[in-house]
Amino acid sequence: MNHFIFFHGVGIRSHFWDTITPKLKDKSVNYSLIDLDFSSLDNAFESSVKSVRSVMNEYPERNIILVGHSLGGLFAIFVAQQLGDAIHKLIIVNTGLAPRRVAMKAMQQMQINRLSKFFKKMGMRMLFSGKLPKWLTRSLFFTNDTPEHVQLQLSKYKVRENRSFLMEHFNSKKIWNSHLERIHFSGPDNVLSVFGSKDKTTPKRAFLYLANKLNASHKIYYGSGHNDIITADKYNDDFVKDIILFANNI
Repeated sequence: MNHFIFFHGVGIRSHFWDTITPKLKDKSVNYSLIDLDFSSLDNAFESSVKSVRSVMNEYPERNIILVGHSLGGLFAIFVAQQLGDAIHKLIIVNTGLAPRRVAMKAMQQMQINRLSKFFKKMGMRMLFSGKLPKWLTRSLFFTNDTPEHVQLQLSKYKVRENRSFLMEHFNSKKIWNSHLERIHFSGPDNVLSVFGSKDKTTPKRAFLYLANKLNASHKIYYGSGHNDIITADKYNDDFVKDIILFANNI
């Protein structure tokens, strides 16, 4: 029997999954929603492992499938690497990672686009520090496929993260890459990466780099933004079917 454990991303907690929990219940899916401790990266690492161990102790006979969205996907990967055979499957949603080193061709391209890269970096810093208006941040995470009332409902649960944690996360590329130097939980039958073609927060190459690093299967949801795979009915019906099918694929 399978049991899904869902990890949220930054700026929200387990309420992020409210749009799909009714669909999970309709299909009699066993699941748990985790609230990670984002007071610091160290606490987030610790809470991710402890939370999964707690669910495993409660349901020792069940196959554990980790599902993480955005930053939650990185913590799901971390847990899978830590617990190894205790994890049945891993599914990451709109989770990407830039490589530690940048290839020469990419470096030349970065130099050509230096100004635009600078403004994007400053914009992300403003986003993480909570200085961007809600109407602008919504457009970064949603397309029109997610209804306005769903966006407004989620905004009620928005969390203003501690600035020091956000800066830790913003500068954590080397930390995450170091955790993946020795991969022992990987493979197309074990790991699935899904991401949207219209994600404005993360470049496609970062999704593909991480999927390749994990030798994962991957699926692109065309037209979807960063959150839409979960929050829009246009995509989340297929998402629920996809994760159930992947979990059952032996």
